[in-house]
Amino acid sequence: MTDEATIETAVDEDGIGYAEAMAELGDILDELERDDLDVDVLAERVKRASFLIKLCRGRIARARADVEGIVTDLEAFAAAAPADQD
Repeated sequence: MTDEATIETAVDEDGIGYAEAMAELGDILDELERDDLDVDVLAERVKRASFLIKLCRGRIARARADVEGIVTDLEAFAAAAPADQD
């Protein structure tokens, strides 16, 4: 199973959206910037942050591909449409 497929499965299981992932990343960053973070928790928080970053990058890549596909379809539609004649 690829990393992308693993992330897709995890997203479905966790139900995490892009905005939620970004908010959680912000929370993790705040935790990491504090001096009182337990060293035992540190590795888990970094691991979770890594997962969330991959999730967000995957979402951005999919959105970019979707938009590019829509633009391509619109351009093809416009090219196939008869030109307006005066």
